[in-house]
Amino acid sequence: MDLASPSTGPVLARELPWWTRPSALNLLFVLPILIAVIFWAGGSGLEVRSRNYLSAPYIALYVGLVLVSAAGAWLGENVRQRGLLQSPVQHLARAAISVGVLVLATYVFWYRSLIFDPALLMSILMGGEKPEREAIGTVTGITSLVNLAPVFFSLAGYVLFVRGTRDRMLAALTIVLLLFTFFRAYVWTERLAVAEALIPLVLALLGNASPKPHQRVRRLFWRLGPYAALPAVFLFFSVAEFFRSWSFYADRMAFWEFAFGRFVNYYYTSLNNGAGMLATAADWPTGTFEQVLRWLHSFPLGIGPWFSETVGLHTYVDEVFLQRYGDPEFNTASSFAGVTLDLGVAGATLYFFLSMFCSGILYSRYLKSDPLSVMLFPSVLVALFESLRYPYWGTSRAFVWLLGTLVVLAVLWICGSIGAATPSSKAHRSATS
Repeated sequence: MDLASPSTGPVLARELPWWTRPSALNLLFVLPILIAVIFWAGGSGLEVRSRNYLSAPYIALYVGLVLVSAAGAWLGENVRQRGLLQSPVQHLARAAISVGVLVLATYVFWYRSLIFDPALLMSILMGGEKPEREAIGTVTGITSLVNLAPVFFSLAGYVLFVRGTRDRMLAALTIVLLLFTFFRAYVWTERLAVAEALIPLVLALLGNASPKPHQRVRRLFWRLGPYAALPAVFLFFSVAEFFRSWSFYADRMAFWEFAFGRFVNYYYTSLNNGAGMLATAADWPTGTFEQVLRWLHSFPLGIGPWFSETVGLHTYVDEVFLQRYGDPEFNTASSFAGVTLDLGVAGATLYFFLSMFCSGILYSRYLKSDPLSVMLFPSVLVALFESLRYPYWGTSRAFVWLLGTLVVLAVLWICGSIGAATPSSKAHRSATS
């Protein structure tokens, strides 16, 4: 018999495909893609416009940190969970709608100059015009609220797909915010927003139940996961690059040669930039937390500038390395090198071990529908998929995701809409098998 709060019901044990397990994702996806990108980039169709820094020691560092990440995640996944949180599904639906309405209002405010001008909006949608970022602008502390969208999609996916709740308002809000997300990816050139929306929804959809024999497409994604999604990701990337930069290369090569080269080089250049940072920096670890706590350096209310001054930030990556040694067009530097630059090899080893240990715990609790993990675990997958390019956890968008999760959890707690539940041994075994 499951022991649970009367108001929350029994613990819901779930089954998820292998690629949602952080340890397996590190070993069976991140590591193979890392090796493939390094060795395939030479024939990718585009020349890397910077020196090659990816020597054996830096490749070994990257591989070592992936293995450390896998080990930390495996330990976290196998920690026996006690004191799980549970909340009635109708309360989670209300929380999702509240967050979704806030995000929708922020989108309307942010893009008001576009959506309230039908002629301009139609021109943008038809590809006739694309406004510059400066023309749209941002408002500090307000437009950043759109980064609460992943919290909404995580809750909405769980309520609609896992729990099978028929909530028309929530479903409609999900569709509207997905449209705004794709619009944001096009107008603001921010493809990552699409991943932050789709990963929570796909995770909830595929994790609802094991696919049946006749569900061939679902079985394909269940078994291959991110490998099966690569063609779609590449196609989406290619379409975005067609509007973004194809015109500059149209007279040099065929489009698909350009698209594939651009796709591989986005990842290769990040790895190479990271190695270059470590090779050219006068002294590291820097202790400036430029990559690990980038969100804190840009924090409003004067806190960001104060922190930057306190740690002596000199923005080595943006203002020194890219200008002197790298290519400003490809301005990311892998999470493995970025964290190492901030913390050193020993510090980076501890950072990846502990962060993945916590990720493993989140995974284990996500299997049992713990509300904290329902909202936050999808960010682990985003961070892992982006680990070749940059340290996602250090970004402002990841901080807003975390902060939004904690705020929703606190509100549910204050309203008495959340309680503790302890899974029985039978439920625990079924969830972790």
